[in-house]
Amino acid sequence: MTKLSICIPVETAAQDALPLVTAILENRSADIEIVLAKPADIALSDALLGAVASDRRIRIADTGRETTRQLLWRHAVAATAGDWVTLVNPGDMLESDLSVMVTFLETNSPGTDALAWNAFQIDPHAEPGKASSVAIPTSYHINTFDKTAMLKAFFTWEGSLNSPKMPFGLFHAAIRRSLVDTILQQPEPQDWSTPVPQYEWAAKVLLFADELAFSARPMSVISTTPFIPQPPLHPWNFPFHAGLGLTAAVAEAQFHVLRELGSPWTGGGQAFVRALVIDCMMETDRASYTNKGNAYFAALTEFEGGHLAPLFRPEFHEVRAKDTRRGLHNGALLIDRFVGGAQTPAEFYAIAKKMMAPIGLICGGALRDKDGKAA
Repeated sequence: MTKLSICIPVETAAQDALPLVTAILENRSADIEIVLAKPADIALSDALLGAVASDRRIRIADTGRETTRQLLWRHAVAATAGDWVTLVNPGDMLESDLSVMVTFLETNSPGTDALAWNAFQIDPHAEPGKASSVAIPTSYHINTFDKTAMLKAFFTWEGSLNSPKMPFGLFHAAIRRSLVDTILQQPEPQDWSTPVPQYEWAAKVLLFADELAFSARPMSVISTTPFIPQPPLHPWNFPFHAGLGLTAAVAEAQFHVLRELGSPWTGGGQAFVRALVIDCMMETDRASYTNKGNAYFAALTEFEGGHLAPLFRPEFHEVRAKDTRRGLHNGALLIDRFVGGAQTPAEFYAIAKKMMAPIGLICGGALRDKDGKAA
């Protein structure tokens, strides 16, 4: 059985997964499969089709002509056969030795069924001189995480910014086959949809996982894109939804996952209001700030008699100082977003990887080259 399945959902023909696929497949010894999931009417580039034809580790899983992002992700996961499954977007980057880490976990932490890690976040459209530093952790330990603490962080928004500080899930994280099967056995959403399925999967992984492990070493790069509000796609009387902003979209996903399990949404507290405030204050355009603030305040007024609305007091800040520090600070190496001339997530990770400990050494094995031979 394949050790690791890597899902790559391709939503439009403009999403080029070739750099990601090429980088992963350079490791010819990696025990992996790549599942390119896409609507049937999306055409892949000739170069990507050539890669599919030349490497048996790549498969294409077509869906119907029209599908939501949420259902495309589920279709991608259902098409996998690996012991572990992860999902990244076409413009992202993933460590090609991730299969080594999950193999190590199976031996040294057999109860672990969910793995998360630090993920770099790179804006592909950032301008030199206008981007903050990127932090590379100097610690590479793999530790277990307390599930109760993660439940609080996610569902009660404890310590969150505009989204919960909880890294576990499917997106830029990995879950074991037993957990995959448990989640896929849950009813497929029929009466709601979300543009941020990563939070649906995060909720379900956290609820059904047995043991959580976290690698401090970054294992991937997220190509960041602005959240685009979308009208609600459900008939339920819940005032927070993806049409308002990212924080409300996360709350909407939480609400529906819990509703399907017969549990109430319990995220409505001061920490959630703080997340709404932060999400509002992240707007640098005054008109956008005002519109989002008014929408959030209206939702809070509607929710549970409006008792939380007086706590919502955001402030507009048009200009924000960027963190341009370099060097070691508080257990992290701060480097330039454009280090070595890196523009794309793939280019950035190729350089950052040279500054980090190899996966084989972290996982107690010998350092090996891309052909699997001892170096």
